[in-house]
Amino acid sequence: MKWLEPWEPVHDLMDEAYSQAWEAELALETGPGHPLHQISAKLIARRFDCDDALFQLGDGRVAMVHLTWSQRQEFEPQWPDTRIYTSLETWGQEGLAADHAEWLVA
Repeated sequence: MKWLEPWEPVHDLMDEAYSQAWEAELALETGPGHPLHQISAKLIARRFDCDDALFQLGDGRVAMVHLTWSQRQEFEPQWPDTRIYTSLETWGQEGLAADHAEWLVA
């Protein structure tokens, strides 16, 4: 995949502890009713300008998540804000492309 600003893959830039911290925060924040509650997710990329992160799910889907960094389970199932895509390729065509277009204008 060709990564576009403001996204960057974490495997090239960060160590395992960094990824584990983001994955742990995701697991902590998602409660009953949230689409990622009790779902294993691996951090694969993040935006360098905000707290948005891209997680690979075990079934091939990816989730773009805006973590709250509340360090607790969120009470409302819409938090953390999450958009799930059927694949990394779909996210690249939709999510990444839209974020990059906004980045260029900002």
